[in-house]
Amino acid sequence: MSSIKTMVHPETGATLRRSRSIETVTYMGISKQVEIEGWFPDDGGDGVLIGEDSAPLDAVLAEMKFEYLKRTQALAKNIRASTGLTQRDASLLLTGSPNSFSKYERGVAQPSWPTYLLMKLIDRDPALINTIRTA
Repeated sequence: MSSIKTMVHPETGATLRRSRSIETVTYMGISKQVEIEGWFPDDGGDGVLIGEDSAPLDAVLAEMKFEYLKRTQALAKNIRASTGLTQRDASLLLTGSPNSFSKYERGVAQPSWPTYLLMKLIDRDPALINTIRTA
């Protein structure tokens, strides 16, 4: 019984061979490289992952989600400390929801990407909170 040496890409028709590739995974501004094994064309184009081939990607994505959650928790606490806002005031001013900062600080919710960017700007320049209040 012979093992499969090549396969055809289901969309491009390219010949794929079993090999390793370094892929960059990005999540909410965090990027990491991970080595994966799968079926790839010789020209470096898109490959195909089957079964457990995607496990390393899933693992690094889980790590990045946890890292983003920790960053968000720290950022929310830093903003409130530097601006003197209560959780409720920060929530209403920056998200319109009365409990969002409580959720961010406890790690039970994550802000949207635009809210996260706004939080980063305020963390760099807490005086921006006054501009937001008068907008």
